[in-house]
Amino acid sequence: MHLDDLRTVLMFFAHPDDETLAAGGTIARLVRSGCTVHVAISSTGIRSRRNALDEEEMTRGLERLHADCALAMGVLGVRSEHLSLGGFSDNEMDRHTRLELIHWVEEQVERIRPDAVFTHHRFCTNIDHQYCHEAAVVAVRPTVERRIPLICGEVPSSTGYLRPAQWEPNLYVQITPEDLERKIRAMETYKGEARPSPHPRSREVLEALARVRGSESGVPLAESFMIQRDYA
Repeated sequence: MHLDDLRTVLMFFAHPDDETLAAGGTIARLVRSGCTVHVAISSTGIRSRRNALDEEEMTRGLERLHADCALAMGVLGVRSEHLSLGGFSDNEMDRHTRLELIHWVEEQVERIRPDAVFTHHRFCTNIDHQYCHEAAVVAVRPTVERRIPLICGEVPSSTGYLRPAQWEPNLYVQITPEDLERKIRAMETYKGEARPSPHPRSREVLEALARVRGSESGVPLAESFMIQRDYA
């Protein structure tokens, strides 16, 4: 798989902001190259806070989150009709069967026909991230008719928390300063999720991580991934 050869890509992540944290710079680069990027997010990211919010507050929060997500995708260049939001339970995806999630992802894959799928890493701390990874592995399993590369991204504030970390990048995507700025601006659109430094979701740390991943791959700025499955 060569990034610049991709014409249609599916970004499948658990919560609004995961796609930006893991691959915001890569999304911006893909859009810049003429690739059509679809984003499918399985959970809303609100209902896990029901212990602190009443039903009306959760409804308003959900509306704001959906609006923020649409704005963030606009910053990255993803068209509104290419954004799909699922209704799976936030941080309780294990309440659903894996089969339900697999079927939802399979529907996205069948509709979009992507050249590659990006999703979560297997050993992210968050249970929803783990479920998404497992569902994606099944949904894009190779067949005689199709072979879809599956690429796993790192989500700052989740991927590195499960220690000892089993994150060993073997794919680096070089991004430009503009791509990085779009990623950070998109993240800052999620007003309820962005955090001040030194939190992993802060502007300063996201910039630093891009420089570190760049230094690991011999370029100024990069995002890192792990190849789950690829074909030559």
